[in-house]
Amino acid sequence: MSKAKVISVLNHKGGVGKTTTTINLGGALRQKGYKVLLIDLDGQANLTESLGFSAELPQTIYGAMKGEYDLPIYEHKDGLSLCRSSTRCSNV
Repeated sequence: MSKAKVISVLNHKGGVGKTTTTINLGGALRQKGYKVLLIDLDGQANLTESLGFSAELPQTIYGAMKGEYDLPIYEHKDGLSLCRSSTRCSNV
């Protein structure tokens, strides 16, 4: 079993391409055969919604951070795994 690698894309400023970079980097790594888990921690849930998931459905990272359930991981049609954010993340 190979060791997992963590790549973080972050910047406090908005509009600098974090979501676009994350989707494209994740997609490229998936095409190369890697298993990819994207974790959306943004209170605006842009990555979640850009991948076609709703930020208002139950079982998001918000509830997992509060200890309500295990980290929920959803499969995207393109083979990416996603832990969805919630607009409530800004409350944490």
